[in-house]
Amino acid sequence: MGDGLRFSLLGPVRAWRDDQELDLGSPQQRLVLAVLLLAEGRTVGLDQLIDALWSEAPPRTAAHVLRTYVSRLRAVLGPDALLSVGDGYALRAGTCDVADLQRLYGEARYAEALALWQGEPLAGLAGHYADAQRARLAEQRLTALEHRLVHDLDQGKHAEVVAELNTLCAEHPTRERLRGLFMLALYRAGRQAEAIGVYTDTRQLLADQLGVDPSPELAQLYQRIITADPTLAPTPTTPPAPTGQVPRQIPADTADFTGREREVEEMATALRSGQTSALVVSAVAGAGGVGKTTLALHVAHRLAGHYPDGQLFVDLRGAGPHPLEPDTVLASFLRALGCAEAPEDPAERAALYRSTVAGRRLLVVLDNASGLSQVRPLLPGSADCGVLITSRTRLTGLSGAHQVDLDVLDPAEALHLLTRIIGETRVTAERPAAMDLVAACGFLPLAIRIAAARLAARPNWNISTLLDRLADERRRLTELRAGDLAIEATFSLGYEQLDTAHARAFRLLAVPDAADLSLAAAAALLDLPEHEAEDICEELVDVSMLESLTPGRYRFHDLLKIYARSRENDEDARRAALDRLLDSYLATMSAALRLIIPGDRRVGTAELSFADTAAVTDWAEAEELSVLSCVQQAARTPGCDLGRAIALCDAGADVLGADVLGSDSGPYGLSQIGDLLVSAAEEDKTLLARAHYLRGTGRGNNNHLDAATADGLLARDLSLEHGDLTTYARSLNLLALAALARGERPEAANWFQQAVAAWRSSGDLVGQATGLGNLARALSRLGRHGEALAAAREAEQIMRDLGGGQRHPDATYQLGIVLREAGRPQEAVVQLEASVAEYRRQKVRGWEGLALFRAGEAYLAAGQPERALTCAEEALAMLTDLGDEWGQGMALMVLGQALGDLGQPGRSRACLTEALEIFDRLSLSEADDVRALLSAVNA
Repeated sequence: MGDGLRFSLLGPVRAWRDDQELDLGSPQQRLVLAVLLLAEGRTVGLDQLIDALWSEAPPRTAAHVLRTYVSRLRAVLGPDALLSVGDGYALRAGTCDVADLQRLYGEARYAEALALWQGEPLAGLAGHYADAQRARLAEQRLTALEHRLVHDLDQGKHAEVVAELNTLCAEHPTRERLRGLFMLALYRAGRQAEAIGVYTDTRQLLADQLGVDPSPELAQLYQRIITADPTLAPTPTTPPAPTGQVPRQIPADTADFTGREREVEEMATALRSGQTSALVVSAVAGAGGVGKTTLALHVAHRLAGHYPDGQLFVDLRGAGPHPLEPDTVLASFLRALGCAEAPEDPAERAALYRSTVAGRRLLVVLDNASGLSQVRPLLPGSADCGVLITSRTRLTGLSGAHQVDLDVLDPAEALHLLTRIIGETRVTAERPAAMDLVAACGFLPLAIRIAAARLAARPNWNISTLLDRLADERRRLTELRAGDLAIEATFSLGYEQLDTAHARAFRLLAVPDAADLSLAAAAALLDLPEHEAEDICEELVDVSMLESLTPGRYRFHDLLKIYARSRENDEDARRAALDRLLDSYLATMSAALRLIIPGDRRVGTAELSFADTAAVTDWAEAEELSVLSCVQQAARTPGCDLGRAIALCDAGADVLGADVLGSDSGPYGLSQIGDLLVSAAEEDKTLLARAHYLRGTGRGNNNHLDAATADGLLARDLSLEHGDLTTYARSLNLLALAALARGERPEAANWFQQAVAAWRSSGDLVGQATGLGNLARALSRLGRHGEALAAAREAEQIMRDLGGGQRHPDATYQLGIVLREAGRPQEAVVQLEASVAEYRRQKVRGWEGLALFRAGEAYLAAGQPERALTCAEEALAMLTDLGDEWGQGMALMVLGQALGDLGQPGRSRACLTEALEIFDRLSLSEADDVRALLSAVNA
């Protein structure tokens, strides 16, 4: 890229802009740069970078430190060089000697590749990542060196390389490839006895150090040396002259070919550096429209000079209803190779083909293959030939093939493709719309080409004009049509090859709005046992009609999902599939509740189970967005079981990540989902009460206290009117929480007492414990510490009884707070540290953060500001990461007090001022407490 930046990793990590070397800072900062450079423009996630820098022991401030390194590198390299992408970073500027190395290596220019080395790769960088990359690059250097030595031997330079090989064998005593080259060089230099001696020494060395015998290849070379095999003479350096006709059948390369650098290099390298005894095959698999043929033709043109005896090409039409028969293709190939007649017998025809290509350096491109049975008869038998195959099906049974699974373009490549077709001027004028356009095309090359072709043919259209036309998913496939190119037609070729069962699965798996699906969700949608559903899903993956990035999870390409939905016209089938998915999620959620809140009345009777609470957390992290998407979709779909959707959302409020449901702006926040549920439940007052309660809970979590109270009052009145005592009690608890947050402590205590009474009357023990714990907090704030402790201990005992003697962290947390406020900080510390440990074990990060700052409060009260400081810092980092502003403010308040006690008034004042800004912005009563603390610091 033309920005004057050059980077070097094959030695110390260095960078230059034009001829001026840049200061890259500390070794850790240079390591960040190295990781990004070795990613070759791909995005590197925050966790990957942290692991590379600190392995398994990152500091608590790792993310902050890493962002500082990135900021400093941006200042040196320029703001456009280092991009933020999602939660990671990508370096997309300059040239790097490692990339040059890969290019030269792929072009068999080994001497030039070796000349790039400036010493030990990544010199001066420590850690497991740097060590692993050093080892990888050193192995590449050694391999390149071996290739260069082979070339030198083929050029007759055996005498010149003997000394070099002697040194290399001493440095790498167990590397048999070097030993074999040494033996060959000695033999060709007329030193047969020494060559035999090298083998004898090698055999003894391997036995002593590794307990193994020499490889069959080395043993065979030894046999050939002792028998003076004449074929050990140097091979000719020029290829034999071609015989017969020289076919040049490869269609033209694409003028605007974009991206795919890694795939091109991999395929070109595989086809150039073929083995001596086996045919080299590179097979490209991927969905329709992903650019398989374009890639294969680009590679074929790049390698044309490497195959001087010609190139054969055929479109096998494997994605359509009438694929070509191999016999027909063989006849065509034989004619192209100069054979006037082809035998009628298929076996004889294939044999003649193999005989005809034997000894020739031919490239055979088999485009659009349906499967192995169509391809096998068309494979040459000669190792001098190369074969490129494209197929929507991964040809896993093709022995020794270099497999390439082609995905969509990355965003930068997609935008570059659009730019090359419609011009830099139009894209620069509407860059945000251009990026949205390629995203609407799902970054699929064919879709982008079609969209670009429509724009190119309509110079008066803005990019935004076409983007608006693509906004409606129901019309998007229709809009993506230009001339004889159409996305829908491409997808139809694959769909029409599916049998009834797979076509049904293809349609039903596209029903959910979720980005991806677990195997359990797929089984529910298909109404099949998991093992049968997995077979069908994997078979759809094999034919590129579905994707699987990790085992047991599946997704559609965006446009393919739109197409799949357009194929399902049965509304009842769609609704039934969505209801089955709701049932599946609800059964799993019930199993989770049964474990994390023993005795919860929302628990169903499903026989599912989790091994432990950590397993619940892992499931919740993987499925939370899919579950909440399902709730939203059910609320929007007429005829879906809204009661199950509300029950799923209700359980999710306790099981799923608080950072998702607690969001006040994201699409899956409890307030936003509550809006949908309230609208959908207008005709059913019982469900409406529950929907208002859920929305009020979400509003309360985001400190919209008046709105939360309004929902609580509606839920209370509706539930009481329809005899729903559970929702009635919970709505009273919601009203109490809102009052407590406003500082209305007597009112809060009264609401909590009513809630506890309602739960007692319904026999709901978990509800009683919840209400008693909250009541204890309100009573404590009123100075009624004896009553507060009694209520907190009763709540703790109820949860202990329900848990078979195991303490529940929520009840322990409440008891710890009440103990601190009662002036018993040492006892409070014990309870709060226990709750921190249990939340951590359960991986409940939000509650762990809250318990940490509460423990900090207890340590302050116990006169241990150092411990308070540690707890508060850890809580602040965690709650900031989760976006909990109230929690951040509370942690800052504890941090400010601890720093003040430790004699650091400047830092104390800064923390308290930041806490005050948060509480003032949220209009919370805690702001008054912070002002009092600031007054003391400023006094």
